[in-house]
Amino acid sequence: MLEEPPFNSGFVPNNGEYDRKERIVLLFEEYEALRLSDYEGLTQEDAAKKMDVSRPTFTRIYKTTREKIAKAFVENKQIMIEGGHVDFQASWFRCHDCGSVFKSNSLATNGDCCKVCGSEDIIPVQETEEPDNCHGKGRHAQRRGANHVHGDCICPSCDLRIPHRPGIPCSSLLCPHCEIRMVREGSPHHKLILDKRKNKGNE
Repeated sequence: MLEEPPFNSGFVPNNGEYDRKERIVLLFEEYEALRLSDYEGLTQEDAAKKMDVSRPTFTRIYKTTREKIAKAFVENKQIMIEGGHVDFQASWFRCHDCGSVFKSNSLATNGDCCKVCGSEDIIPVQETEEPDNCHGKGRHAQRRGANHVHGDCICPSCDLRIPHRPGIPCSSLLCPHCEIRMVREGSPHHKLILDKRKNKGNE
């Protein structure tokens, strides 16, 4: 059981030289094992209890995780975080069109669609996607050129602003009103959302 999905969908080598078809897929349970053990500093026994698995199972997951990350670092491969056999404490969805991530109670009242851009092209976060569109349009835009962006963290739906704190990704913050992950003001992802919102208003 995971409280929420990872803040990022994955990572790519900084030099940009990597084969986009050769990916290292880190499953959600593998990400969680690494987070609990290496980030939270829990013992393997305590981490296994939090994940509701046996100690030997946790050890196996943790070992596989570190091997995958090492392979990605040494062989210059991208890492994608997706799929696996996990349940979240709430239902999380991702929009393919604008890249927004939100809880199920943030769905529009008129049906299953993205509250930010209104797209019906949404899927549960834990579903594995095909390699050719694994990021979604919004995810590509969110990653490209997002470095060196100045501005607050902003809700893509209600425009609530929270001062950005260095070292803390805006996507790690959840809007208290909309329960949608915040984005960095002025980032490519934010600009994409504004364009979607403008086009929706002109329809």
